[in-house]
Amino acid sequence: MKKTTLEYYKAAVRQAGNAREDIERANADYEHGCVLAKNALDAGISGENGYKGDLERLAQERDAKIEGALCRIDKVGEEYAEEMAELGRLDGSRIDEGAMKLLNSGLQLTNEDWQELANTHKDNHVMTRILRERYNANRPKSDGNGLTFVQFGQSPQDRQENFVKFIRTLHNSCTYSSMPRNGTVDFASRQDYHNFLAKDSLGRMKPFGDESFDTVEQDFPVAYVQAKPTIW
Repeated sequence: MKKTTLEYYKAAVRQAGNAREDIERANADYEHGCVLAKNALDAGISGENGYKGDLERLAQERDAKIEGALCRIDKVGEEYAEEMAELGRLDGSRIDEGAMKLLNSGLQLTNEDWQELANTHKDNHVMTRILRERYNANRPKSDGNGLTFVQFGQSPQDRQENFVKFIRTLHNSCTYSSMPRNGTVDFASRQDYHNFLAKDSLGRMKPFGDESFDTVEQDFPVAYVQAKPTIW
């Protein structure tokens, strides 16, 4: 992979922060422009048609800026999708000949044997598919103490689906006028909310290869403030 999983999440959160700033600026420019257009109408500088034309132009400019800002988040998702497509590509060179000889030897593998093979090839999508199919076809009987379920590596498709959900949520969060509340507390800032979304998504993502998620808490800190009471 070009980047680690954490680096992709950091890039997405960083782009979301930039996008939010650009969106707030675009909305402020639009509102300011609307005030100027209304002043021009009231002063007789422009007519009703001119005023409507100004509003349409201002709205188009605002929407174009917002779309451009959000596209930068989507590009991170697109790059990750390309990585997962390559990772999930069927490639004969990724088949472990030693493991295949063992699978074809006729030996009755125990649950522990299957688990060891699964652990060894957990980041090889081709071998994971082979092992899963062979295991399902030759599922060993549990001896009472052995494993009854073999956890194979997370597939590129599963990784991609998880990251897509994160990107969509992050994308939408940038357009919220107010931040969602987390129970009885509010996020201290929008950055904290974005970090919360990253941590939540990473909880469903398994490290790839030699990656480690041990620094998630430090990489995506989340601060809260006491929520303001709701006034009915």
